[in-house]
This record gives sequence, C-alpha cells and structure tokens, in this order.
Amino acid sequence: MKKNAIRILALLFCIGVAIDAIPESYSWASGLKAWVHPTLRSLGLSQGDWPLFAPNPVINNGVLVAEVTDAAGKPGTWTSIDWQTASVWTKFHRFRHMNYLQRLPHNHLAANDFADYLLVSIPARESAVGSVRWGPENQMLDPAPLESPMRDIKLYHYRNTMVIEQGQELPGLDQTQWSTQIRFLIRREAKP
Repeated sequence: MKKNAIRILALLFCIGVAIDAIPESYSWASGLKAWVHPTLRSLGLSQGDWPLFAPNPVINNGVLVAEVTDAAGKPGTWTSIDWQTASVWTKFHRFRHMNYLQRLPHNHLAANDFADYLLVSIPARESAVGSVRWGPENQMLDPAPLESPMRDIKLYHYRNTMVIEQGQELPGLDQTQWSTQIRFLIRREAKP
C-alpha cells in the first residue's frame, strides 16, 4: 500500500512539473497550467517559464544599485557585481550569489531583507562609493567616505533588454539595440 502511494505521488509530481514546464506559446495547455501552477508555486516547486530560445530568450544581465545616505547625510552608491563582465571563476565560485541577485528583483520580501542587510553592512562588509562633491570654486573633490550607520537606502534594478520587433530575427552583435530599464524596488530607513 505504501509503495503504491509513493509511486502515485511521484507520478503526480512528474506530471505536474511537466505541465508547469510547457512553454506559454502552447495555448492548448494554458488551462492545465493555470490549474497546476498555483499549487506548485505554493509548494515551492514551480518551474516557471523557460524562455531559453528565440524569439525571446531571457538574458540575465541586471545589476542592483543602491543609493545610500549615511548618518551624516552624505550620499553614496553601492552596486552589485555585473555578472556579464565577471570571470568564469567568479561565476562558478559565487553562483549562489548570482542566482540570488538575479531573482531578488522579482521578490518583494527578498528585496526588503536585502535592503536591511545593506543598511547594516555598508561600509564594513559591503563597499559603497561616496558621491562626487563640488568645492567652492566648482572644482570636483574626492568623494567623502561613508560612515556607518546608514540612515537611508533606495534599491533599484538596472536591466538591459534586447530590442526586437515582433517577427524579427535576432540581429548581429554589431546591430543589436539595447534598452536600459530602471525599476525601483524598495526604500528602507534605519530604525532609530
């Protein structure tokens, strides 16, 4: 009895994952996906859409940027690793960081927790660059170093997307047009 129950559960799981992984372009499966997806999502087993191939491949090339203000009111900027330019070793060694930071913009609770982390981690564990300052005679001064604790943080997601018209083939690398999208994620203030 137990063996059959386990077999049935495994079969239902495989069928559910297969239905959830069917591409959105197959309209005949939309009813099944709408029924199965919420259940798998609540269990943390949702596969989501896998747009790996043309015409709309997902390119994970986003960067998180935080505008911070320290206790003295000096502004600064923290930027996550640009995974497009990171070395193969860095991507291999920090793959969990890469996956976390690429998924963070789609989860409000994670963005909230990450902003709290940055509030207490800058400048001790996470480096941020102070903003440019101007002198009395309009000369540019070196940025002032940030001092903890941070008073305020605004977190943004910068993402480049390839501009492709409907039905157009993928352009050559030299003819590719990119659009930069900046999306505000969250603002957090330090609790006194």
